[in-house]
Amino acid sequence: MNDFATYLVTALLRELPGWTVQQRMMPRYSDGTVRRFAPPPDARRSAVAVIVTTGYDPAVLLTLRSSTLRYHRGQISFPGGRIEPGELPTDAALRELTEEVGIPASMVRVHGMLSSLYTPPSNSAILPIVMTCSARLDCQLDAREVEEAFWVELSHLDGSAVEEEWELPYGRMIVPHWRVHQRVPLWGATAIVLAELLALYRLWLNEQEPPSTPTADDLHSVVPRDQAVS
Repeated sequence: MNDFATYLVTALLRELPGWTVQQRMMPRYSDGTVRRFAPPPDARRSAVAVIVTTGYDPAVLLTLRSSTLRYHRGQISFPGGRIEPGELPTDAALRELTEEVGIPASMVRVHGMLSSLYTPPSNSAILPIVMTCSARLDCQLDAREVEEAFWVELSHLDGSAVEEEWELPYGRMIVPHWRVHQRVPLWGATAIVLAELLALYRLWLNEQEPPSTPTADDLHSVVPRDQAVS
């Protein structure tokens, strides 16, 4: 049997589920509609490093962004940032990985890219670059950008997301999210990227287990409780 990292090598070469699964972790209005925007011509091109450990219980690296940053401050994210002029997305993700959490490019193996997405608050067109490493690497944080870095098993994320109504800048919305941090919910662009990664993870599980494995529609449960966020 191949582990998930080996499965990703070929899975990322095939057609990705994209919007079909991305929207499951997007905030939505009570009528079920989500805010979907095409990147404008002036969108900032960004790349994030989606690092997954090898083996049969893969984990993904997440960071807590500094509260002093201009965009998405204090939120859970992947290492990443702006693609500089003349830079390839993969090079940008590897550079940001080293700058933000101190992991050198030599410690990871790049496999491909998940579906892109656009986030209006920072006017960013995000390219998720998937890479693997042999173990949970230690991180040396740049405190100007990252407050924490931690690993979360995909098996823990699978099926454990919840929903709540939050007051967001663009209205009251139902927000799917994960509770993987004692203070900060995992939602937004990072959750949307993880939705697609988890869809691939479930396809891999289906090759390891009987057909009774839960389907990809069961990304989260519903918790009816109001929570206001700024």
